[in-house]
Amino acid sequence: MYLSPITEKKIVSVFCFLLITLNLIVLYFIIDLLNYDEIIGYLSIDEIKRCNTRPLALLFLAVNLTNLLFVIIFLMSAFLSNYCPKGHMSKHNKSFL
Repeated sequence: MYLSPITEKKIVSVFCFLLITLNLIVLYFIIDLLNYDEIIGYLSIDEIKRCNTRPLALLFLAVNLTNLLFVIIFLMSAFLSNYCPKGHMSKHNKSFL
């Protein structure tokens, strides 16, 4: 199935905005996770397992922020790739208008 370039650009834009929205929601949960000092799990009657959440939350934060950066850069380059001033239209850019 062939999609026109305009339709493909709209689909990519919608999915990029969806990905940005989901990344912002995940960012909220990561920042909430950074507020915890540790997580305590009770394995059996006398055993307690403690886990520091800060290193894992910082890793998730770094991954999420780089993901947001690359998606936003890709979206900006997709929107600005067909931009030309009014007097400088080329044959390639006329097909997208």
